[in-house]
Amino acid sequence: MNRIFAVLGRRIEKNPFKILLASVFIFAVLMTGARVIRMATGNETLVDKDHTVYQSNEKMEETFGGDSVLILFQGEKEDLLGLETLEKMFELQKRFEYEEEVRTILSPAAVLHSMTVNGSEELKENLLVMGEGLGEMGEKIEEVGHTLKSKDVMDPQLMGEKLDGLRGVSDHFSKLITGQENIAAGTAGLQTGLSEVSEGLAHLSLKLVEFSSLSEGNPQLTEGLRMASESLKKSAEGLTIMASKTENLKNGADQTATGLTEIERKLSGELNEMKGALSDGVNPKELEEMADGFLLMGENLSQISEGLLTFYDKSSMMKASFPGTETDLKSMLYDENEKIRSVFHEVLPNDESALMVLKLEGNLTDAEKDQMVEIVMEAVEKEELSNLTVTVSGKPVLDSALRSEMKSNMARMVGFAVVIMLGVLVLVFKVEWRALSLAIILISVLATLGFMGYLSIPVTMVSMAVFPILIGLGIDYSIQFHNRFEEEGSVETTLKHMGKAVFIAVAATVLGFASLYISPVPMIRDFGKMLTVGVIISFIGSVIVLMPVLYLRNKNRGDRSGAMKKNIKEKGKEGVLDRFLKRTTELVLRASVPVLLLAALLAASGYYLDQKIGVESNIETFMPQEMEALEDIKTLRQVVGSTDQIALYMVSEDFMTEEAVAFLQETEEKLLSKYPDEIVSVGSLDTLISNFRDPGEMSHKEYTSQVEKLPQMQREMFLSEDRTKGLLLLNTVSMSAEDLQIFTENLAEDIADAPYDIYVTGKGALDVEMVKGLTTGRMEMTLLGLGLVFLALLLVYRNIMKAFIPMIPVLVIIGISSGLMYYLGIQYTPITATIGALVLGMGVEMTIMLTERYLEERLMGKGKKEAMIHGVSTIGKAIIASGLTTVGGFSVLMLSDFVILKDFGLMTVINISLALLSTLVVLPPVLVLFDRFLFSKKEKEIWDI
Repeated sequence: MNRIFAVLGRRIEKNPFKILLASVFIFAVLMTGARVIRMATGNETLVDKDHTVYQSNEKMEETFGGDSVLILFQGEKEDLLGLETLEKMFELQKRFEYEEEVRTILSPAAVLHSMTVNGSEELKENLLVMGEGLGEMGEKIEEVGHTLKSKDVMDPQLMGEKLDGLRGVSDHFSKLITGQENIAAGTAGLQTGLSEVSEGLAHLSLKLVEFSSLSEGNPQLTEGLRMASESLKKSAEGLTIMASKTENLKNGADQTATGLTEIERKLSGELNEMKGALSDGVNPKELEEMADGFLLMGENLSQISEGLLTFYDKSSMMKASFPGTETDLKSMLYDENEKIRSVFHEVLPNDESALMVLKLEGNLTDAEKDQMVEIVMEAVEKEELSNLTVTVSGKPVLDSALRSEMKSNMARMVGFAVVIMLGVLVLVFKVEWRALSLAIILISVLATLGFMGYLSIPVTMVSMAVFPILIGLGIDYSIQFHNRFEEEGSVETTLKHMGKAVFIAVAATVLGFASLYISPVPMIRDFGKMLTVGVIISFIGSVIVLMPVLYLRNKNRGDRSGAMKKNIKEKGKEGVLDRFLKRTTELVLRASVPVLLLAALLAASGYYLDQKIGVESNIETFMPQEMEALEDIKTLRQVVGSTDQIALYMVSEDFMTEEAVAFLQETEEKLLSKYPDEIVSVGSLDTLISNFRDPGEMSHKEYTSQVEKLPQMQREMFLSEDRTKGLLLLNTVSMSAEDLQIFTENLAEDIADAPYDIYVTGKGALDVEMVKGLTTGRMEMTLLGLGLVFLALLLVYRNIMKAFIPMIPVLVIIGISSGLMYYLGIQYTPITATIGALVLGMGVEMTIMLTERYLEERLMGKGKKEAMIHGVSTIGKAIIASGLTTVGGFSVLMLSDFVILKDFGLMTVINISLALLSTLVVLPPVLVLFDRFLFSKKEKEIWDI
């Protein structure tokens, strides 16, 4: 391997400018991919797409929609529930109805609109009934008139008594007319008017029954009067139902009033003439006039019937959109006890708050959600609702704000990292062009970002920490090469001596990071990919960009070895850091046994405490706590209750069978009684139906009929159009990761006997799977990383002890790190769960560098202690410089607004500090102690070791 790097060094010295130009071109091409990099915060970052919970959640969203954008209106009751405000809310709602991303809309205005539409449909049905009934009645009365024309005169005294009874009909026609005039006056008088019309028609029906007794002995006339009476009665019943509805029937009412007035005038006149004539007896002419009166009444009733049927056919005459007056509005909002009707409870959580829910289509991309959030924000700003406080919130809004915050936060962290490490380089790395290493790593980081864009690997809340990490970690390679070049003055010599060591360190780091690939949590796998690629690109950049630049610098000076001569001249001068490293190394070598025992004890204690560290899965706790969108969702939660949900997604051939409905109702009741402390409320078909009637009191036929009567917008929230998929939403209290996992496992047992396929899914179930991935995969990742690094070192060194010794300090660090996490109260999150693999990847680099230098010094004939002291004093400065720059890079994470990165930054700063300390304190006595196992018999003979 040394030969390979020596050849590479000669090539760089032979064609430095060409290699540099080609390298810059390649890196520039990679950087262009940064334009397509995307931020991801969705479910695909938490749970693998092949997981059952993810797939069931995806199918659920396809059928019932995805997340919701919530608009909270708050204000005084008079303003909030006033007609003007609700009309504006309705107009706002209309703006979203044509957006493809919006599946359903629920709001107080939507419920009011639905009520008026439903009322309109029922009223139209009753108009049809009444119109047909009056038409039949008109026909029968005309038949009575025709019959009277064809019959002889009856007993005058008996007819007079009957006519006296029928005279009261005229008064009731006056009530009919008054009722229709009330209807014509506006919606407010509709109920009273219809009631009076109904009462009049009912009374007329009774009188016709009495009048039919006049026709005793004449079956045809009797039957005609009876059928007319039945028609009147049927129409009266239709009007009674209509009386409970409120609609604008002015045009139809005017027609009805005109017809009834004409009937009343004619009937009153005819009855008076008939009664007067009876005193002198009834002659055929008078009987004919009475018959003509009945014929005219029948004709006018037919005209009324035609008017009502026209009203039915021309539904555009009826305004079924929104209440027209404050009176109508209040009658719809409040029940007889002046309480808000139950149908509004979901959208009116209290008297001072109203909620509009925009249910988005399922499985939308982040870009589509961001666009919809922007549309909603703009629409709310344009609507004049100055008397209310309007808050736009929900998961899509929070995620959109989070992605925006991630971009700005990432830029700030990179900026801080550059400033901090520039300061570290100035203070610690005492070489010419010391800032060059920082420039190389910045180019490498941008190239890594672009490469991720080409591979479509998104940036998540975890992986956005990659860039400051790479700045701190990747700069090590440039520092090591730069430091050795200043010592040697030759690219060939530098790569020959340092290339293998750095390459092995890079390989070990990559293998340590590669262990992240087995994590069940997608965002951790993406984190591992970005770290792996970033480290490789940083190494390549330090060889093909840094080395040509340094060589050209010296060549342009005309003294290729000037720096080397200067370094040789100053080798005898010891600085403060040199003396400190020598004395420290001498001290730890003298106290080898106590140092190693103490390290082993601390590590063992940490491994024991690791099992007691908790897991945090609430993504909201990871975010910047001052973020406005987070404050908004907390405000929303205070108003509407819990926003946490578990979804029971069900698949069956038909959910409206008696067995399926019964099981659903029994399950809902069982879960509510079994988990009163966990379940706040349940959303289902039963919830919707209970707004109108108790589902428990309904037969199966009545239940299915009521389901069909539900507004489609509401019904499809819980039942698919083809009735093969159903949904039961459990609104739960906020639970710890452990409690939530137990709850979902119990739910799965409770529904195991379902007569159809049923899945526990939704946000809560996804969170549980993420926690499982963190707790079950964390230790496996660390063990796999250790195994991979050990095998790689064994392959390179072909010596078990050489492969194992560099890992001993890392094992110590991982154990101590766990103990510190426990005592600091830091829980495992999607990013702190990667600390074991990160410590392995970063710590083993330092130990390999020192091990390689020790072996090099020993092969030069130095004794064990001398080789160790000299090795530490020469490479120790570079290790400290690289360690401090890495600490600087990670310390930037502590300045992040994201809580998840702050905790991670603190632990990584501690771990890198421990890695540096362990490399300089634990590794030297271990190497000296096991020195005899590090060389083969042949090497011992050749080098007299």
